[in-house]
Amino acid sequence: MRKVLLLHIPMLCLAYLMLMAAAVAGLIYIIHERRVKLHQALTVSASFPSLETLERFIYQMILYSFPLLTIGILLGTHWQFITRGRFWGWDPTETFSLVTWLIYALYLALRWSRGLRGRKSTYLALAGSGLFF
Repeated sequence: MRKVLLLHIPMLCLAYLMLMAAAVAGLIYIIHERRVKLHQALTVSASFPSLETLERFIYQMILYSFPLLTIGILLGTHWQFITRGRFWGWDPTETFSLVTWLIYALYLALRWSRGLRGRKSTYLALAGSGLFF
């Protein structure tokens, strides 16, 4: 059982790598969108994917990483209960993981319920990644 609980570290690492890829795509999205608004897109349109492709990639990375993040946090919480006798200690690692989880939960909820797209959804995705960079 303890070996299963130790899986929280690789799960969180994989989730954060996927979220980092979403953040990089988000930064590219913001740069590309600004260039489109300034009519400078012709010079860089061949080197950047379309805004729609970038947004879809961001969404997919968050969608796939969210269950890993959830399971990783839950396994880590249970591991802490076994080793320290408490489920939550409010240390910075736990707190930032929880806040990150809440931001991405909000991102997914707004995307599914309100159809949040474009620059606003990208900024929300970047807000979640700002906590672990």
